[in-house]
Amino acid sequence: MSPKDFIQSDAVNGARSRWKNLKPSYRAAIAIAVVALAWMSSGVISTKQVDEAQPITSQSLTRVQVAVSQAVQHTRTVAVYGRVKAGRAVSLRSKFDATVLEVVATKGSAVNKGDILVRFDAEGRDERVSEARARLAQTEIAFDAATALGKEGFRSKLNTAGAKADMEAARAGLALAKSNFANTQIRAPFSGIVDDIPVEAGDLVSKGKMAARVIDLSQVKVSAEVAERDAVNVSLGGSATVKLMDGRSFEGMVSYVSKASSAATRTYVVEVTLQTPDHSIADGVTAELRLPMQTENAHRVSPAILTLNDEGRLGIKAVDSDNLVVFHGVEMVSDTRDGIWISGLGPEINVIVVGQEFVRPGQKVEPLPMPMPKATSGGGN
Repeated sequence: MSPKDFIQSDAVNGARSRWKNLKPSYRAAIAIAVVALAWMSSGVISTKQVDEAQPITSQSLTRVQVAVSQAVQHTRTVAVYGRVKAGRAVSLRSKFDATVLEVVATKGSAVNKGDILVRFDAEGRDERVSEARARLAQTEIAFDAATALGKEGFRSKLNTAGAKADMEAARAGLALAKSNFANTQIRAPFSGIVDDIPVEAGDLVSKGKMAARVIDLSQVKVSAEVAERDAVNVSLGGSATVKLMDGRSFEGMVSYVSKASSAATRTYVVEVTLQTPDHSIADGVTAELRLPMQTENAHRVSPAILTLNDEGRLGIKAVDSDNLVVFHGVEMVSDTRDGIWISGLGPEINVIVVGQEFVRPGQKVEPLPMPMPKATSGGGN
C-alpha cells in the first residue's frame, strides 16, 4: 500500500468511527442532507453534455468502490416513551370517622401482607365484640334447650324456630362487631412498599379519607401510547424491551393492547409487564419501550450511500453483471447505530459505496471490490 493509499484508508476509518458514534437521528439528518445536495448538484451537468460525450473506452472508465450486500431477516421495532407504574397500588381508607391512635409503619418501608400500618381509637368497639360473643353463647344455650324440649313434646316447633332465629341474629351481630373492630386497624393487603401515610397520631380522620397507600414493585407495568399504524402489529403476549433513562434495559411481555383508540390522539395504549423481584424500578419513572413489528428481508447499509434519482426517489446505486450503474429505489425500514436498514432489493447486490455521486445510471464503470460488514439480524427504530 502506498503512503497516499494508507493516508486515505486511515482517514476513511476515522470518518467511519466518528460517523458510528453519532446519534441515529443526527446520522439520518446528515444522510438526507447529503443526498438532497447531491441530487440538486446533479442538475449542473446538462443532458446535452452527457449526450455529446465521447464513447467510453477501457482507459477512461470511472473507478468506483463496490461492496457485496446480502439481505437478512430483520425485525423492525418501534420506539415509544411511556411511564412505569406499580403492578399493584392500593389506597387504604378509613371506614368511619375515627381518631388516629398510632402510626405503626413509616413511609418508604417494606411491609408484609397483614402488617398493621395505622391504628384508630377503638372507641368501645372491642367491648362490643365481647358483648356480641356473650349474646351468641346465651342464644346457643337457649336453642339447645328448646330443641331438647321439643323432642320431648314440651315445646312447640314455633318456639324452637324462634330460638334458632335468635341464635343466628346473635351470630351475625358478632360478625359485625368483629368487622367494626378490625376496621380500627389499617393492614397491608399484600407485601409491598408503604408509598404514603398522610396521617399522624391524634388526627381526626373522616370516613373515606386515605390513611395509607401501599404499592407492589415486584412486578411493574410500562404504559405507552402507540400510533394506529403500529398498534396493529403489536402482539399480546409478545416480547418487548424496556430501557430506563439510567441506561438499564429489561425484557418484558406485552400484557395489554387497548381495543379503542384515544379520540384526541388516535393512539392505542400498550402495556408491558416486567418481573422485578428486587424492586429496582421506581413507580412513575420514564422509560423507552421498544416493540417488535413485522420481520422482513432487508439490507444494512451506511446512510452515506443513499442517493436520490432525478424524480427525487430515495435509493442506492449498484453495479450489474455488465459493470453498468443501476439505480434501485428502496424503502427505509429502520435506523440503528450500526446503519440503516432498507428493503426493496434482491437477496444480494453489488452496492457502490464510494463514488456514487460521480456516476449516472447506465454508465459503465470499473468496480473496485471492497469488503462490507455482513448484516446480521437485529432490531432498531
